[in-house]
Amino acid sequence: MKNKIFIFSILIILVSCKTARIITKVETTEISPVVQLIEKIQKNQPQFRTANVSKMSLELTMNERNVNVSATCKVVKDSAIYLSIQPFMGIEMFKAEFLPDSMLVIDKMNRKYYKSDYKYLSKRFGVEVDFNSLQALIFNQFFCVGNNQILPDSCKLVTLSGGNNKIEYETQKMFQTSEISSNYSIQSVMLKAKNSPYQLETIYNDFGLVNGVSFPQKITMQASSNLKSKATCIFSVLKVEFDTNIKLVHSNTDRYTSGELDKLLKKE
Repeated sequence: MKNKIFIFSILIILVSCKTARIITKVETTEISPVVQLIEKIQKNQPQFRTANVSKMSLELTMNERNVNVSATCKVVKDSAIYLSIQPFMGIEMFKAEFLPDSMLVIDKMNRKYYKSDYKYLSKRFGVEVDFNSLQALIFNQFFCVGNNQILPDSCKLVTLSGGNNKIEYETQKMFQTSEISSNYSIQSVMLKAKNSPYQLETIYNDFGLVNGVSFPQKITMQASSNLKSKATCIFSVLKVEFDTNIKLVHSNTDRYTSGELDKLLKKE
């Protein structure tokens, strides 16, 4: 009888240990608050295959000078972003083509083109912004700067007042903060370089529903390298369509002279 009691007691202990292990395993697989928030952001953010911004105004303020021009933008997600600047009667004066591995700017007025890769941004400004980060910034999508993937384990959640939250992400060279509203839309993104005074803030306003896609009609980008040097660009989207057929034709630069991007940026 004593032996049976002893054996029965051992079985209870074994079962209890096994149950405890199972419970512990379940607890370790619980989704963290930051992962839950990122998943909600991604469900709420604009989802599209193509975007055609056929009517847009672009207001640029730099060194106390203000320029307001018309522009268009065409996007094939993860493949290309084409921006056309048309200051006079729909005549294209500047064109910028952003591809996953390169940037091309064409100055049609002066018949010059400027080509570089995204490493230029790191060398020139100390900012590691690649095609994926640029695409996400323009179209109000969550990203981790310098990475093609979202890295939730490297993100930190900070609770703000009024139901908003802030997600912080950090690399060896960059610090990123994304402010999230109570309805899980991205309100602003701040990118700061650790090895330089450069920072880029993007603010999203006037959200509206377009083809079933919630999209900000006003995007403000403000870049600064110090207190005296600031540049602000405001994109006001007047007409945009998503998931329509878009044909992008890469520009032929044979008729243009190659120039240095540094010289273009230093123009008054």
